[in-house]
Amino acid sequence: MLRTPHASIVSLILTLILVFPTPAYGQETDADSIVVIERGTPSVDGWDVAEFPFKVITAPLYVLVVGLEQVSQVADELRFLRWIGYVNQELNRRSVYPTVAALGTGSGTGAALLIGLPSRDDAHWAHARGGVTLKGYWRALVRAGYGPEILMPGQAQNFAANAVGSMNHRHQDEFSGIGHDSREEDRSDYELDQLLVGAELNLAATRSTILRLSFDWSEVETGPGNNARLPDVDSTFTPEEVPRFGTKDSYISVGGAAEWFKRNPGLLPGRRWLHLRFRWNESDSDGAADFAEIEARVGAVIPFHYDTRAMELEIGYQTARPSGGGEIPFYRLPTLGGTPSLPAYRTGRFRDRDLILGRVEYWYRLWVGPRETSLLAASIFLHGGMVAHNVTDDFTFGRLRPSLGIALSTLTLTGSGARLEFAGGDEGLRVNFTFLAGY
Repeated sequence: MLRTPHASIVSLILTLILVFPTPAYGQETDADSIVVIERGTPSVDGWDVAEFPFKVITAPLYVLVVGLEQVSQVADELRFLRWIGYVNQELNRRSVYPTVAALGTGSGTGAALLIGLPSRDDAHWAHARGGVTLKGYWRALVRAGYGPEILMPGQAQNFAANAVGSMNHRHQDEFSGIGHDSREEDRSDYELDQLLVGAELNLAATRSTILRLSFDWSEVETGPGNNARLPDVDSTFTPEEVPRFGTKDSYISVGGAAEWFKRNPGLLPGRRWLHLRFRWNESDSDGAADFAEIEARVGAVIPFHYDTRAMELEIGYQTARPSGGGEIPFYRLPTLGGTPSLPAYRTGRFRDRDLILGRVEYWYRLWVGPRETSLLAASIFLHGGMVAHNVTDDFTFGRLRPSLGIALSTLTLTGSGARLEFAGGDEGLRVNFTFLAGY
């Protein structure tokens, strides 16, 4: 285990996350991530032989961690990070919470701010959030509620309700067509503006089961993009190939979800989950379809080797089914590509009415931070997924798009973290850097 006695910041990789930490009570967590892996003394067994190639691949990461930790120690001794931490603490006392995050995979990194009362158990709260990324994506929203902002199994509170109003702008979203055989060379871009008002009720039905009911009204308008390196959508595709592009669509949506989620006591990474979601979307625009969205996911994280290793498995299915005539807007179709679906492909690379995805990931703990509040881990992953107009007619294992690679991840108790991926598929190699929790 790597340590430096006088370093108060574990490594420079964690600096962006830990310098402006989002408080645990206000942070949305990634339910499929390993949050903390406890220390243990590995024993010699068959896995050491199986892991040898992986250890060779990750050996440079150990050197990187040592170097970054030395840099962070120098910064700490110069009191630079301590000064930043003091400023952040003073801002928090005035109900101002800055953070560094992203709007989602592909949006770029940026700064965000939360102002107002944080979300706590058994309390009313309200706050405003906003942020902008280096690529120019921005979001502004106001939330208010009672109980935890995100109700999770095991919390003392068994009921929560919240309301939200938001505006969202994305001006360089990419589109490569619809269907499994869409071409990467047809990649184009578009702008999207969204206005949404909604509410959600959450109920802990059992110690492991959460029921969620939601209602919202949204209005979305799309138009040509402004990325000079890419042609915009309407100059590359016909209107039939991009349903509802260049229009303003309004929808009223009602949905429900059931989530079964179980993890080992304490801070062990072992987890199992089942997620079922149904959402009905009623159109208020001429030519737009009324449609249902259905999603099902089941998975598990299985720790072993004194909890210093873990195997993550998940399989999921999504579908968008129209009722009667009309078109489903292209941006509402299920998509594959990017983190966490297919890292070897661009975000949203494939889209169609049906989607199926399987993931296998082997986690290998590299280092645990002071007080076991942060973690540095490497992993090998294999994803396979496909989209289809009707997956029951088109599914074959030969049509699954592969995504194989390695990743370096930082994770914290608050659910924040970052992930660096090197992945390859049948369209070449990609390098992705994403934050695990956005704003």
